[in-house]
Amino acid sequence: MTTAPTGSQPIAPAEPAANGTREPGERRLLAGLMANSAALYAIYGAVPAVLLANLVADVDPDSKSTSLGVISAVGAFGAMLANPVAGALSDRTHGRFGRRAPWMAGGALLGGLSLIALGLGNNLLWIGVAWALAQICLNGLQAPLTAVIPDRTPEHRRGVFSSAAGLAQMFGATVGAAVAAGFAHALGLGFAVFGVLVVAGTAVFLLLNKEPAADAPQGDPFRWKPFLTGFWVSPRSHPDFAWAFLGRFLLVLGYYCVASYQLYILDDYLGLTRDRANELVPLLSLAMLPGLIVMIVVSGPWSDRVGRRKPFVIASSLGMGVAFALPLILRSEASMFAYAVVCGCAFGMYMAVDTALMTQVLPRPDAAAKDMGVLNIANALPQALAPAVAAAVIAGLGGYSALFVAGVVLVVLGALSILPIRTVR
Repeated sequence: MTTAPTGSQPIAPAEPAANGTREPGERRLLAGLMANSAALYAIYGAVPAVLLANLVADVDPDSKSTSLGVISAVGAFGAMLANPVAGALSDRTHGRFGRRAPWMAGGALLGGLSLIALGLGNNLLWIGVAWALAQICLNGLQAPLTAVIPDRTPEHRRGVFSSAAGLAQMFGATVGAAVAAGFAHALGLGFAVFGVLVVAGTAVFLLLNKEPAADAPQGDPFRWKPFLTGFWVSPRSHPDFAWAFLGRFLLVLGYYCVASYQLYILDDYLGLTRDRANELVPLLSLAMLPGLIVMIVVSGPWSDRVGRRKPFVIASSLGMGVAFALPLILRSEASMFAYAVVCGCAFGMYMAVDTALMTQVLPRPDAAAKDMGVLNIANALPQALAPAVAAAVIAGLGGYSALFVAGVVLVVLGALSILPIRTVR
């Protein structure tokens, strides 16, 4: 594997105090990580499935499904490219503010402004460009934020931090979707609220966790060719990294094929009015919360204690398949609530342990943000593909029933992809 040269070393992880308690710096890191993750994922919960879906439906009601798919795909493609690039650049950044902080601050500010601009859109071109810019900038924030766990935490504590990050992410996404539904008739204000929120969440992290100054990279000077080729991680040389990437890719693709069309499933599959569908979106999000919170709180520390990650990720993937099957068996509001409860439990377990597993298959600790950024392609690329895949399934394979079947197949394949990983139990 060829990597961009870097001389900056990871920040030393916090160690337990002599009396067995945790240092105040670790508690601040945990609090800041949760605040920033919650703010960022509130946008991911609010915008694609609620605010953006409503905005596209207002501008292009006759072709809303196709238009939403194209706009979502373009935005997520920008995110897919921005995440590893921003991570690699932050690995090489040096100066008085550290490696990660400048990228986090700039990404949050520009992402917030892009969201405000998105709320002013009244045609599909404006909406598509503004959402793509927002995705690119927010991933400039997400890449260095993701590197916080491998940068600053010891391996035996990563289940706890992964749980905390997962809890914050899903809480943010769930509450974000619920709050966004209240702005269904004031979309511009809704986009502005979430734009301000991500700036505030990032400010909390940076103020609580001042990053040490970073020295200039040592070794070879920067060159574009090794920088670009450094994004390729050979599956032959690093098979566990490749299997982890594939498992995450398939599960996220399956999840977003269903979740990104939730509003339209309620509208077209169940035959509800648009107002009723908008009423149910926050209620379904709230139905996910109890199981989601319990599984996130329990699963991460549990995986630390037993020293295993794979069984949790596999079980969560299979559980998500069960959730997708419920509305397929019974087409009703009740089955959608059952789907939400089971999916909340499954996705909670997944979010609690997946990040810890990913940090244990990284090829190089001193390029953590870049490698985590590559793994985050397995988050962004499925989001780019999911609307197009879902639209093709709905149009060509039998409507929303076929969509649920496709979701089941994808998450089961994701579970099977975790089995060959050898360096993580």
